[in-house]
Amino acid sequence: MGLTSKQWFQIVSGINGGLITGAALLQTLFGQDTTLKIVAVLGIIGIIINSIGTALSGADSPATQIKNTAALPGVQEIRVNASATNGVAAAALDPQQPKIGAINPETRAVLLANKGT
Repeated sequence: MGLTSKQWFQIVSGINGGLITGAALLQTLFGQDTTLKIVAVLGIIGIIINSIGTALSGADSPATQIKNTAALPGVQEIRVNASATNGVAAAALDPQQPKIGAINPETRAVLLANKGT
């Protein structure tokens, strides 16, 4: 299906939240004591999933956004100019990112020179 890891986290988090919300319905299936245990475990799982999701979302720096954009089907290339932030410049200089690069050799030299700052 081509889902990203963030989308999978959102799906799992949504299912987990739905099960917690449906606790009243779970009581019919499992009884009150078992349902309380199930909801407690699901609550802990929800905290863990949301914490991981928050960490992944927080990692959405401009450099990460550019890398994600470059990975999209149909994107041929992304060219970066000399005013790029450190993260974006690093992405443009990264040989593992063939779709991202400087707009010209002179700009690449500037990005390389600024890499240490």
